Amino acid sequence: MTKRILFLYNGGTIGLVPEKRGEDIVLVPPKDSKVFKEACDSIIKDVKNQLDLEVIFEFITSRDSTNMTPNDWEKLIFRIKKAQDEEGYNGIAIAHGTDTLAYTSTALSLALHGKDPSKSGLRIPVCITGAQNPIYEPGGDGKFNIENLFRVTHKSIELGIADVLVNFWDKILLGCRVLKTSEKDFDAFDSPAFPHVGVIDGKGITLRTDLLKKKSDAKESLDLAPKFGRGVISFELTPGVDPNVLLGFVTQGGISALILKSLGEGNVCNEGQYNLLPTIEQASKEYMTPIFITTKFVGGTAGEAHYETGYEAIKAGAIPCFDHTDVAVDVKVRWLIGNGICSTLEDYNKAMSTNYAGEVTARND
Repeated sequence: MTKRILFLYNGGTIGLVPEKRGEDIVLVPPKDSKVFKEACDSIIKDVKNQLDLEVIFEFITSRDSTNMTPNDWEKLIFRIKKAQDEEGYNGIAIAHGTDTLAYTSTALSLALHGKDPSKSGLRIPVCITGAQNPIYEPGGDGKFNIENLFRVTHKSIELGIADVLVNFWDKILLGCRVLKTSEKDFDAFDSPAFPHVGVIDGKGITLRTDLLKKKSDAKESLDLAPKFGRGVISFELTPGVDPNVLLGFVTQGGISALILKSLGEGNVCNEGQYNLLPTIEQASKEYMTPIFITTKFVGGTAGEAHYETGYEAIKAGAIPCFDHTDVAVDVKVRWLIGNGICSTLEDYNKAMSTNYAGEVTARND
């Protein structure tokens, strides 16, 4: 039976075109989707014949993904819901820019799987890719990744997968665990704190269904949690960070939450004039502003409190983020705020140890 896939062009390097600016050649978004669609037509024709697919192309945006915002995430979320619930598509394939691909894939994962961690209403796979080169460039990765985008989507449909996936080069990754690790390598994405959910090699597409949500487990209704709050600030901790600067973000208003990317597994300075513990305590207890503590190290975790400097930060009120990626922390905090999931600091503590979409290893303590 022919599988229907909605192919969404959502901008990024993969569709950029060269333009002369003075003496320089720079990559810019095309004025429309015509050139990109024409470049994809031969790929789509091949996979249609080989895999018995019907691929429907749809233009969302052509702009650079650096300019993506939560408003763009919401647009995709509602488009996917319509495709599943009203139009009967079997899968969604998305071409996206690499700079913010991890943010979008995490946002889609949380919004589509929803507030109930035990039951999701997503019943089709959503697969995303991008490229380090425009699809028109010979020897680049654009054509390779787009062809495999359709192959991964097709295999996911066959296996009854109902999750958000990212394929990039030879890897298939869970959408809410992915990170961009290089600005130039073709092998540019990884999920350092979670196993790869599949591989692309000489044998074709192999998926680990034990690591993915299934259509058979989905509930009938897709109950979206599509909103993302504002006023979330991420701050990378370095030696000599002035506590008054951090507190100033909170006391001057307009801040919903503060994310601290620590120097280790949630460790912060706890001595002398740079002691951050009083700032964490005042912000969380006096101003009721949640302070989330994560790690800036790829594949790291924050919250095990093996060190005094991490233990005291949590005791002062910092909310540990465990093995979320730093991208997932940023998106999830916005998601928790935007959908009214948390109203107290205790709620935020519980939510950051709760696995809604595969984004964190669930805590039982």
